Amino acid sequence: MLVAVTSVKSGGATTFAAALAAAWPDESALLIEADPAGGDLGGWHGLPDNPGLASLANACRSGHPDIGEHTTRLPFGIDTVLAAAGRPQASAAIGLLADTEPARWAKERPTVLDLGRLEPGSPAAPLLELADVVLVVAGGDALSLLRLSLAEIPSDRARLVTIGRVGYSNEDLAHLVGIPLIAQMPWDRHSAEIIAGKRRIGRAWNRLGLPATARALAASLVRQGDFQVR
Repeated sequence: MLVAVTSVKSGGATTFAAALAAAWPDESALLIEADPAGGDLGGWHGLPDNPGLASLANACRSGHPDIGEHTTRLPFGIDTVLAAAGRPQASAAIGLLADTEPARWAKERPTVLDLGRLEPGSPAAPLLELADVVLVVAGGDALSLLRLSLAEIPSDRARLVTIGRVGYSNEDLAHLVGIPLIAQMPWDRHSAEIIAGKRRIGRAWNRLGLPATARALAASLVRQGDFQVR
């Protein structure tokens, strides 16, 4: 399964994508940073981005790479393909990756793509069409939802994931933003700080709060035939 995570503004896409990968049932999913603005996780944890997205993209163009040669294990327990922090380097690597068959880099295990903020003309846009489901992350406040309602999400497989309290019914929310609501996530500062490398990792950190809710969502996606790899 290939799951894309995006937002229309700074909506916590990276934190949610990391929590989803960490909480995936049976095994942690692979997380690929594919944000054209540049990767965050390497900088948060003081890790190099090579090997990473650039080396994976180049290897995909020349054959079928060993994905393990391009991943980094993050301290909170997930394997990640890290992107360079700079926009030019990240954008170039994403463009190369989008031109290759996803079977070359998403065939061995569930894969979560962190596409960051979706902007017009983004080199990550083609990756949306490759995904089995597109999870659009937004705050539950009125302003965040208004911005989402004005955005154009180019995928009929888009589903809304809200973060924090929502002041609308599910029916009103779907009418407002035009994207079906699939999950409501709690605002979880503790987990966010672990993912950002700002807090020590507890033994059961991924069993409560955001990771626990993300695990329920992941299990739901696995059960739904509509989101099985085509």
